[in-house]
Amino acid sequence: MEEGCNSLINLGTTNDEAIQLKLTRNSIYSRNIDCTVAIQPPPGKNLVVKFNNMDIQQLQTGQCADILLAIDGIDRTSARYLAGAPQQICGRNLIGSSFVTSQGYLILRFRSGVTNQASRGFDATIAAFKQGPCSSNEYSCNNGRCIHGDLRCSGYDLCGDGTNPCLLTGEAITGLAVGGSILVIIIIALIVFCMCRHRRKTNFSEKAHEQRRADYEPTVVRGESIKINSMNGVRGVVY
Repeated sequence: MEEGCNSLINLGTTNDEAIQLKLTRNSIYSRNIDCTVAIQPPPGKNLVVKFNNMDIQQLQTGQCADILLAIDGIDRTSARYLAGAPQQICGRNLIGSSFVTSQGYLILRFRSGVTNQASRGFDATIAAFKQGPCSSNEYSCNNGRCIHGDLRCSGYDLCGDGTNPCLLTGEAITGLAVGGSILVIIIIALIVFCMCRHRRKTNFSEKAHEQRRADYEPTVVRGESIKINSMNGVRGVVY
């Protein structure tokens, strides 16, 4: 945001109608700045903004040393502070909170003082949405909102209802558990089968070895000669 001060971001020109907005790329934000960014949704849509991280300098008295203002709308006669959000945003209280516009545009203005005690600013995701019914190229949120279909597995809560479309449902978890159990049973059965087959081969080899040894063992015939049975059935006499 520091690098794009006093700019307009038109989500209608992006591929998925959403952006991730950070106050700064640095570890802490700059001192003595006054930066404004306007976000414009596509026609007929509003915006949902979620603050994923927030660290804006706040005094021990609770007052804001540095201030983020969030304005719903761009028309001076009808614009107002974002519903549900404090008029002056600071501290860390809004981490994980979501808000929506009702007049389309969202205006974010950040002002910092002459000192900054290692505060990092904020990180927000902003997405365009409309109320259902949703079209085929949109994702239908649990709260009835429709967002761009490409945002389904973005890893962020762009529906603004505390859900992540990529998380597994209870039915999916149950299905995976059943499938995993069946797979374990199959693996155990294969192991038992292989062990039994190996045991049969071992027993057969031992019997064959005993038979070959018996074929080579000399036997005394009539107390005079020794007869040897060879592997090919040819007999010889040793005196």
